[in-house]
Amino acid sequence: MTTCVVDDTFADDKIHVVTESWYPYNYLDKKGNIVGKSTKVVKAILDDTDLEYEIEMNPWSRAFNLVTSKPNVLIYSILKTSDREDLFYWYCPISTIERHTVYKLTTRTDIVVNSEPDIKNYTTGVTDNTFLHKYMLGLDFIDGENLQVNSDDTVSIKMFIAGRIDLLVSLESSMKRKLNQKVLDQSIVTPLITLPAKIYPPYCMALSKETSVEVVNKIRKAHEKFIFEGGAFFDL
Repeated sequence: MTTCVVDDTFADDKIHVVTESWYPYNYLDKKGNIVGKSTKVVKAILDDTDLEYEIEMNPWSRAFNLVTSKPNVLIYSILKTSDREDLFYWYCPISTIERHTVYKLTTRTDIVVNSEPDIKNYTTGVTDNTFLHKYMLGLDFIDGENLQVNSDDTVSIKMFIAGRIDLLVSLESSMKRKLNQKVLDQSIVTPLITLPAKIYPPYCMALSKETSVEVVNKIRKAHEKFIFEGGAFFDL
């Protein structure tokens, strides 16, 4: 059973699956259903258990707070970074990796980016507490100076198109969709550089630590079966 209604009640017999809007992995279709590459995998795995569950879409910060503070909460798509490794029970991978690209508005001929260090010369929009946010902080970017930290990427894209920030880091497929949704031509943005593949940990789903061992193992068994039967190709 899936729904996109946010519910603050965490019953013992139900898995509360939380995600953010991040195309093409997890997003709302025109009917308001939660879909996407990762969503298909998560549903296939959970449907192979006897666990009742619901999927809810939240801003990333809220989804992350829920999985770190409540039992029986499963979050996806989450990247398994070293600072998160001990926080959850992990199920990896659930999807293939698409690398991020740094974009500028085509009209911004003053912006020149040939390598990652060049990005520091401009203001870049990121979503709070995400992998990209943490990665850029690790490169000595500074919140409030060359990083504009927002609650979700819809805020960042609005600021970017309005010229209130200089750069936006996005998946190519996600950028195309955002521009199509706003009926804007793809030519208004220019890709500058793509982030290196070596920085990316696996795309995963993760279960809150206070969840019972029985539930942890049920999901682990279903995930292992999914991978063993060819799910690693993620061609659902």
